[in-house]
This record gives sequence, C-alpha cells and structure tokens, in this order.
Amino acid sequence: MALKDVHKYIAEHGLVETEDAESEKPVYRKPGFEGIRSFGEMELAFSHFIRERRDERRLNRAQMGTMVGLHETIFARYERAFSKLHATRLIHICEILDCSPIEMIHAAAPHFFGESRKEADDKLKLILRVLDMPASSAASLLTLVNGLIGERQDGL
Repeated sequence: MALKDVHKYIAEHGLVETEDAESEKPVYRKPGFEGIRSFGEMELAFSHFIRERRDERRLNRAQMGTMVGLHETIFARYERAFSKLHATRLIHICEILDCSPIEMIHAAAPHFFGESRKEADDKLKLILRVLDMPASSAASLLTLVNGLIGERQDGL
C-alpha cells in the first residue's frame, strides 16, 4: 500500500526539490556536504574513476572493451561520460578493474558515507579494510561493533 502523503515522506527524509538536465520535471534529492551533484556530474565522477583505475592497471580501452564485451569506441563512451553507467555495467567494470563498487559510488556520491569529506573518506577506508578481512576477523569485528552500539549478536 502506497503512502498517503508523499510530501510528508519528502520532508521526513530531507529531500529537496531540484532540477536536473536529464529530467523535464523536478526531482527530489538529498543534499550532501558538497551540495547536490547533478546526474551528469555523477556520471563524470564515474568516468574519471574508471579511467584512473584502468590506467593504474595498465589496460588500454581496447583491452577493456574486449573484457566488457564492447568495441573500444563504445567502451570509451563510459570514460567520456557520454553513455550512462548502469548498475550491472558498473559491477562488471569493477570486477575487471579489481575494485569495489563501493569505491565508485563514493567517488560519485560521497555524502552517503559521511557529513564531511574527511568523514566520508575515513568510512570508505574502513569499509575497504573490512572487505579485505578474513571472514573470522569480520565476524569478530561485527560482534565487537554490535557490543559498542548495543545491538543483538544476530541483528544488524
């Protein structure tokens, strides 16, 4: 059953009406510590992230295109923010570049990770450390964190 008052939901979740070049109608977004990034700005952040990671891995566009299953010129559209990066393609590219999709999301929308750039960067570093932990260490850390915040052992 849908909510009766969408405006109440908007207010309760801190969403603000804004405009984006990609939408003819107003959209509601949550401002971050850097304001509200347009969808185009987020696509640019994704494209820069992909290019930097590809360069770090010493892969060229043709090699990436082969692994992604696209012609080099089509893959290049992602690096130029010409084509939209859908979640499935984002995950596939992260598999190839051996990075976490969380890193790419942080590049485009750091406000999901904290109230300031430093807080967002610190939390990303922590998340990446947790992802690299052996399973037994992660389980122990979860128990410790749950104890610190007063959660049940089996709950999140």
